[in-house]
Amino acid sequence: MRPLRVILPLLAVFCAPAPALAETPGLPTARPPVLSPGVAAVEWGIFCALKAMDRAPAPDTIAGWLHVPRDRIDFHWPDENVVPASIGLAFGIRVIAAPGEVTGAAEARVYRPGRAKPETWITSITGSGEVNSFFRFDEDSELIPGIWAFEAWDRGEMLYRVEFEVVPAAARPEITNACGATS
Repeated sequence: MRPLRVILPLLAVFCAPAPALAETPGLPTARPPVLSPGVAAVEWGIFCALKAMDRAPAPDTIAGWLHVPRDRIDFHWPDENVVPASIGLAFGIRVIAAPGEVTGAAEARVYRPGRAKPETWITSITGSGEVNSFFRFDEDSELIPGIWAFEAWDRGEMLYRVEFEVVPAAARPEITNACGATS
């Protein structure tokens, strides 16, 4: 098990710049993560998600449901936030609350490029376990280049915001081809 990186509450800037080969002219690049003092640690990355997952209802998402992994998610490309748009790939975060912080009914949000309204669902964040939020490319209509953002809010306070830059699959062949994913 790879330990989560402990983040000082006010330290919000710690993301290596995306490799030059992944930069797409005309598209903005992802900004560093922003964390509230209530979040102790965050981990992000990309993973191959070709295995079957369970589903949970999420009526305020485009699909109407969320993927629920059967096992712990391991990021095959940890600390990567430049994601090739390719079927079977997934990207997201793992978060843990600061000691003593418990959020039982936070609103998780995913913002897709070109959409003002986020997809939302209820999540909990505690100091006693990891919580994952991720997006898996299942359909061609989801392969949207641009900035995708993951946020969580509790009682009007943003707990975190982590951005990913989705680029054409050809911009990151080392990731696109590693999973056997195609687009």
